[in-house]
Amino acid sequence: MSKSTERTRRTPEQRIAALQAKIQTIKQRAERAKVQRSPALRHMNTALKSLEKAMAETDDAATKRALEEARATLSATLALNGVVVARSSDGGASHGRRSTADVAGLQDRLLEHVRVHPGQRGEEIAAALGTDTTTMRPAMKKLIAAGAVRTTGKNRGMRYFVG
Repeated sequence: MSKSTERTRRTPEQRIAALQAKIQTIKQRAERAKVQRSPALRHMNTALKSLEKAMAETDDAATKRALEEARATLSATLALNGVVVARSSDGGASHGRRSTADVAGLQDRLLEHVRVHPGQRGEEIAAALGTDTTTMRPAMKKLIAAGAVRTTGKNRGMRYFVG
């Protein structure tokens, strides 16, 4: 005895958005693999991350400018080798904990996106905002806890609506 549930069909735009997000993920994975295969690119990527950390820690304007120039040179060289380098929004390291302002800014963007596009899944929202679901999750959980956003479904099938 099978249990029948009603399924909603995605629109062609929703399917295209999901495919574009998947393509972007595959491209990013291929770039990371390319960096890992090449020792020179791997060391340049590590140096780039170190420069970003140094930029985040320094208060001296001259030092910060010098670090930014070095970062720009390394980024350009990596780009010539087909590696896309994403600049972090605060100019600092792209890993580690996010500041409260970063999370609040993401919450605002998430809430506005859910308001304009109700019923989208996390992957679709992340793709539209140019982020990933791991980055998006803490901010979305805070919105849900505050009652600003409500959900239906489970796991990857969860859809988000304005609370």
